[in-house]
Amino acid sequence: MRMLQIHSDGFAFEAKRKALKNAEKVDSKSYSTKESCLVNFIAAETSDTKNIAQAAKMTAQMIAQAAEEVKEKKIIVYPWVHLSETPAQPGSALKLLKLVEKQLVKDGFDVLRIPFGWYKSFMIHCKGHPLAERSKVLDISKAVETDEEVTEGEDLTAIKAEEEAHSKFYIFTPDGVVTEVDKFDYTGHEELRLYVKYETAKDRTAQEPPPHIELMKNLELVDYEPGSDAGNFRWPPRGYTLKRAIEERVTREMVDYGAHVVQTPLIYDYEHPSLKSYLQRFPSRQYVVRSGQRDYFARFSACFGQFLLLSQATISYKQLPLKMFEIAPSFRREQSGELAGMRRPRAFTMPDIHEIVADVKMAKEAVNNQIQFVEKLMQELELNYEVSFRVLKEFYEENEDFVKGIVKRIGKPVMIEIFDERYAYFLFKGEWNVVDDQEKAACLGTIQIDVENAERFDIKYIGEDGQEKRPLILHTSPSGSIERILYGVLEQANKDKKKGIKPMLPLWMTPVQVRLLPVDDMLIQYAIELGKVLDRYGIRYEIDDRSMTLGKKIRSAEKLWVPYICVVGKREQETGELAVRIRRVKEQAKMTIEQLAEEISEKTDFAPKQQLLLPSLISRQPIFSREV
Repeated sequence: MRMLQIHSDGFAFEAKRKALKNAEKVDSKSYSTKESCLVNFIAAETSDTKNIAQAAKMTAQMIAQAAEEVKEKKIIVYPWVHLSETPAQPGSALKLLKLVEKQLVKDGFDVLRIPFGWYKSFMIHCKGHPLAERSKVLDISKAVETDEEVTEGEDLTAIKAEEEAHSKFYIFTPDGVVTEVDKFDYTGHEELRLYVKYETAKDRTAQEPPPHIELMKNLELVDYEPGSDAGNFRWPPRGYTLKRAIEERVTREMVDYGAHVVQTPLIYDYEHPSLKSYLQRFPSRQYVVRSGQRDYFARFSACFGQFLLLSQATISYKQLPLKMFEIAPSFRREQSGELAGMRRPRAFTMPDIHEIVADVKMAKEAVNNQIQFVEKLMQELELNYEVSFRVLKEFYEENEDFVKGIVKRIGKPVMIEIFDERYAYFLFKGEWNVVDDQEKAACLGTIQIDVENAERFDIKYIGEDGQEKRPLILHTSPSGSIERILYGVLEQANKDKKKGIKPMLPLWMTPVQVRLLPVDDMLIQYAIELGKVLDRYGIRYEIDDRSMTLGKKIRSAEKLWVPYICVVGKREQETGELAVRIRRVKEQAKMTIEQLAEEISEKTDFAPKQQLLLPSLISRQPIFSREV
């Protein structure tokens, strides 16, 4: 059985025409209510026919449990065969649905079962809270063998635990002063105030598209993919150039930090015991991948592959701290009301490092070491950010000097949440967040001290005494996902534009660093020769060889936020000096091509060289989404 559950404000349907010759007889072909209800779209599968009564009983139990969690008494049972690739025969499916209805009525629920075998229209209004959307899969064959309820898909243990956790929020200042968030003077810290408001309200829904969505399309960086699921995006060449530049930058930082770089699978088996246990402790909704008769889930982080690899490794205390790093394409089926461009997509690319340490002392040392590169990468992104920490009360009381020392090191007020009981696998979590123009926030870099998963995945090391020991694990994203980075820098550019500052991307990641503008066709070859000099320095450039006026060429480059625009005329060819428009300082300068290349190289020497992933001649480039 497969089931999609939606907690809805109202529900309506209308039976249009028969889908089956022997469609179920109905007294009324329509129904409508504005009352709150739990809608259950159910597909019976061939495996259910092994024991329909047991499958129905367990399905009813799953619905009843979900209804109890959302405090709902009104239940809608809706047949939806499209959820399954191996549907049961119509007669068996109808039998299961009738038994589910009967059991729920017996349990005291107000049940409406939608007629079977009809093409129907329906209206639904998802409430949008963390428990409002859920998927369930029941493998009755395994349930009968083990006499246990077997469900797969989203397990919301961690979400419920987080909602029920008792915590308090404070502002810590670098001088050690601790103030409750509602008593802190936010003068000069407006974005911190907005971030605190966002975090304490816990409203993740998006009413309007954030500004970065229009910018990312106009700059031809990212666009929606109508042929895919919502929240999955496509990257044209300009955007992919930027994406690769960020990936290479973060990877080099991690290699310099001493990380082992790995690559692990994208999909994992629900039935793996360690993974099944982990899913119960991580509040994320999974994509389900069907292969044969088994279900797999698309990973939502690099944890699974790295932990399974480490569980099979022989590790000595001499090798600690041990660092594993991966650029991990990841997937989370976020609720549709929470999707908001690059801020909250369903498919994203996460730089993920896990650092294996012996104990809390080594973990604290690792946190201090990691803060160095997290802060460095945040500064290289050239955006404003706010820092927060979430700390278990017991850990804070035992390590107060450590926490305050970190705040002092960051050098500005931070928000700290102190929770009484641990609701997830971490006892310490740091986050580096951006606040956008809609007063929403998103986490980029993060550092977490994990105290559960070494046990769960059987990760161990050989101690100095020759005995096996369990380590602690630091989960860290040094920069945040590539998508979140793009969101952050574009939202920062939008805020800058409102202040009269020319919007731009950081020079090291911008797709095109230089655009050469030959004033007529006779100078295109000379521009190509200039480009060869830029090639030697690893500078990304384009040549606007189109038959357009110089003014239009300049406006075209300006609209794509090109940092250096170089006019190439006969005078420039004769003197060897280019007229260079520098976007950041809003002025023109005279310099040779070598001087320009050296200036860019000096400003971007910390980042690996990344080739432009499209032809340098603009006449050979199709227009994907940019204006000109």
